[in-house]
Amino acid sequence: MDDALGELIGELIKVIAKLIWLVLKLVWWLLRSAVKLVLRLKPRPLASRLQAAVVPSTQVVQVERPRPAAADRAAADRRIKLDRALVALDRRAAAMAETARLERANRRFVNALTEFFPQELARVRQLVRDTKGELRPGLDRAAGALAGVLDEVDALMAQRRDPELRAELGDADRLAEVCYQPIIDFARAKDLPLTTGYPATQLTEFDLAIWVGFIPTSIAPIFLPRRFFHHAVWWPALCHEIGHDFLASVRGLEPRLRADLDLPSAEIGSRPLVFSRQGLDLDQIPRLFGGWFEELFCDVFGTMMCGPAYVATMLRLFGATADVREILIAPLDDTGRHYDPHPPRHLRLLAGCAVLERAGLHADAKRLRAEWDARHTAARGPDRILFPSGGGLVPLPLQLFTPVLTRLVERLYAGPCDALGGFGLQDISGLDYGPHEHAEGLRARDALLRGQVPIVRDPRAVVAGAVFAVLARPDGEAQILAKARAAIPALGTRETLPDPFGDAAATGGLRLDRAALVDALVLREVLSRPRMRRF
Repeated sequence: MDDALGELIGELIKVIAKLIWLVLKLVWWLLRSAVKLVLRLKPRPLASRLQAAVVPSTQVVQVERPRPAAADRAAADRRIKLDRALVALDRRAAAMAETARLERANRRFVNALTEFFPQELARVRQLVRDTKGELRPGLDRAAGALAGVLDEVDALMAQRRDPELRAELGDADRLAEVCYQPIIDFARAKDLPLTTGYPATQLTEFDLAIWVGFIPTSIAPIFLPRRFFHHAVWWPALCHEIGHDFLASVRGLEPRLRADLDLPSAEIGSRPLVFSRQGLDLDQIPRLFGGWFEELFCDVFGTMMCGPAYVATMLRLFGATADVREILIAPLDDTGRHYDPHPPRHLRLLAGCAVLERAGLHADAKRLRAEWDARHTAARGPDRILFPSGGGLVPLPLQLFTPVLTRLVERLYAGPCDALGGFGLQDISGLDYGPHEHAEGLRARDALLRGQVPIVRDPRAVVAGAVFAVLARPDGEAQILAKARAAIPALGTRETLPDPFGDAAATGGLRLDRAALVDALVLREVLSRPRMRRF
């Protein structure tokens, strides 16, 4: 009995303990729920709300630091300075344009001052407006670049205010204009984009060259050396510079011509030949003409403009002075890591002679080539091309280069070239120097040797005649040049073509004898209309 009562009491205690645990658990749950309810009803601070909406941790949000006040002031000062410089340039260009309109010799620069320059100025101003805060890199130098354009135009105009220099530059400008006019006509006929319309010569301390980078202004400055107006052989070289202008001013012409001729870029073509122990890979030779293409093109262009006179100019200016090998060397550029854009002088003269042969002037081509070879033949003739390598010169046979050169000249001369509308240079009207133009040059030569002003309308024929006359009589170069220049009406002046009758009268009148008078009367009867017979 006592044992049963003890077990009952033990079971009762266990039940009471479980009830107490359940009650405590219920109280804990109620307290926990109450606390959660209170926390939910309590408003959270703003930071905690934003914490729930942050971007993933992998995304970095950079906070821009406030610019120092000093930096803002400096940027504002630079903007003000640039704006003032642009305003001053605008006023300067307007004043120069107004002056150019009043000066006959400088009217050709009005287009650059009233069209190109205002457009460039507006473009720079728009870039400034589109830039907030600090100026875009390079914009601070824009004013200097635009000032450089005005400085060059101002220098061209200033030289043409000198009466003596105006006449000299006017003659050179007239020759450059005549050489460039066929390009303008061809570009208009073929709807080619042409950026230059006004080649302008300038007397400088530089060698003969053209400022290609200035071409977008519509002006192509051609730098003349100081000795230009004292030596006739320099004048045909002006045609070479117009060739550079042709390539640069017609957008896309040079790369398309390279494609027609299967030539690489100038950078690839100017890489030095690779000589190895196994020898030279001859496939490298054609690519060299990619580096020499522009100069060879201009030599072809110059020969087609002035004919044998241009090749005679090369013979005088390119000839060796100390060592006959000078004409055979493929020179390196200033860096020493690439070949110079100018090919060996011997190849350039061969290109000119090839053009003369193609134009039908075979006797002149053979004579000039024979004179060149005789002048540069020592122990052996000019039968190789020399390439600098390893501190020495590596010779390569000339016959490795002549087929490529001949093919290039033939394709440029006769075409077809897609870059030229399917034609060649000979199909450009005014660029086809041939026997007729050569006869004009010989007539000019004969007149100059007689001490007369040649009655020839084409300045190219006058210049060619002057070169021939100087070669025949070197001691009379000054007088020959003066007579030749008198036959060229200087651009930007009131000079006109000489009157053939006035010139003849000034030199003693027409010389008529009895035979000439009889011939004139017979010719009059032959050419006159038949008279009606009367019975």
